[in-house]
Amino acid sequence: MKQNMNNLDDIITPTFNWLKEKNKVAIATVISTWGSAPRQVGGQMAINETGEIIGSVSGGCVENSVITEALDSLKDKKHRIKDYGITNDLAWEVGLACGGNLKILINPLEDNDKIIFKTKNMMQKRERVIIKADCKTGKREIISKLDQEQNKTSYLDYNENIFYHIIDPKPRLFIIGGVHLSQALSSLANICEFEVIIIDPREYFANKKRFPNDLIINEWPDVALEKYIFNFSDNIVTLTHDPKIDDLALKIALKSTAGYIGSLGSRKTHASRIERLKSEGYNLEDINKIHAPIGLNISSKTPQEIALSIMAEIIQVRRSF
Repeated sequence: MKQNMNNLDDIITPTFNWLKEKNKVAIATVISTWGSAPRQVGGQMAINETGEIIGSVSGGCVENSVITEALDSLKDKKHRIKDYGITNDLAWEVGLACGGNLKILINPLEDNDKIIFKTKNMMQKRERVIIKADCKTGKREIISKLDQEQNKTSYLDYNENIFYHIIDPKPRLFIIGGVHLSQALSSLANICEFEVIIIDPREYFANKKRFPNDLIINEWPDVALEKYIFNFSDNIVTLTHDPKIDDLALKIALKSTAGYIGSLGSRKTHASRIERLKSEGYNLEDINKIHAPIGLNISSKTPQEIALSIMAEIIQVRRSF
């Protein structure tokens, strides 16, 4: 058994590559959980005919069985649903607090699987993907919207025996200003698997030495941000404390559909910011999209604590979509 990628949540691109290389592939998807399940609903693992795997459907406790079932599905070309119970003893061995149950759907893919190919294309365009899988027949299709819009994450409709797999674009964090606080925020965002873009025309602030894991853009924010198309998975924060830089970013952000906009500064600083934006023609409803003072109120003082409060607020807002 060979695990050949680190990011357990992005299996589409390597699965696409396997198919392009004429590998036979099956995909296992967690469609329901109970108790202390090691992977969330929607967690996936791809298996090719040689037993190589991408991703994970558990903490390692059921993978061998799933691989065997997947290889069988490649032979008989039939989907199957498997239920796994994790005992308390086994849960302890794999680092869980208690046992649980997993329901896993295993689908053999077609040689030129249209669902994977279309999903890959939509992910490249940063579009939300909704895959409807009929657990009775194994049929899969991509749909444009859900009948129950309150469901924002993957779920199993037990009545219809239909699984809806929702794949959102990878979240991006645009940090305006390569200041000390930005370094702490970048570190946390990377841990949370956000794609981080640092924008600052001042190269002595924004450079690879200070931000080794991020995309650096040494341009004024209005020029840099105009090149992007934003949606709910995008987050824009301004941290320079300099209106000549921050306001340029906010003017672009307020016209976008970014999911989160935040700006550093006290209430007095933000009051001045509001007046400047109003004088530029922005109405109060739009201006109120800005989270300021930025971050959840956790009485933070240090750059690391402030970064934590910002990241927490971004995640709070992100999970509300």
